[in-house]
Amino acid sequence: MSTAGPAAASDQGPRAQRALEAAALALAGIALAVLVVRLVRRVDSLHAATIAGIALLAGYLLADFVSGLVHWFCDRFFEENTPIVGRLFIAPFREHHRDPLAMTRHDSLELLGNSALGMLPILAAAWWCGDSLFADGLTIAFATASIAANRFHAWAHTTDVSRTVQWLQGHRLVLPPRHHARHHRGSYTSHYCMTTGWMNACTDGLGVFTALERALRALGMPATSA
Repeated sequence: MSTAGPAAASDQGPRAQRALEAAALALAGIALAVLVVRLVRRVDSLHAATIAGIALLAGYLLADFVSGLVHWFCDRFFEENTPIVGRLFIAPFREHHRDPLAMTRHDSLELLGNSALGMLPILAAAWWCGDSLFADGLTIAFATASIAANRFHAWAHTTDVSRTVQWLQGHRLVLPPRHHARHHRGSYTSHYCMTTGWMNACTDGLGVFTALERALRALGMPATSA
């Protein structure tokens, strides 16, 4: 008979989740390494290098846009108590608004593991089915930036980052604090993209998420009451 008490039982879930996220992060790292090696082997000319460069840039931009799309949806629709999606997806974003510094207290596994888990199907598809230089480059940049997005986001809320991170932020290669601060002003209705923030100029300037929100509300999608 087990002698584990309530505390041990309550730890089982978080421990299992951390183990799953650690495994996902390791598998994602292996898959990315394989794709990088395959990409490098395929770059055998200036033309191939150009295609690879364009693909990597496109993947980085796509990751920024997708981070904004997910962020916008979780900010603007459903509630924290909505069945299934509320606890898994909505609550973390709403909690972040209440305590923006909470994520700076999370370790790397907490920040990266869940995103790595979400990227595994994409990486697996690219690994087994990919026969395109462009697709490999796109997938490498998209998956890497998507997995790292929460880390970039946390850095934007951290005051004592390293000089390397400061340089990356200063050159807009990762999300800059001043740029992201605009999202936290007012009603959280702009600057959703949080990998680099590059795509905010397009999504906010063209009203992309505003138009999508109107369309989804017209279709009866339950918006947040906040």
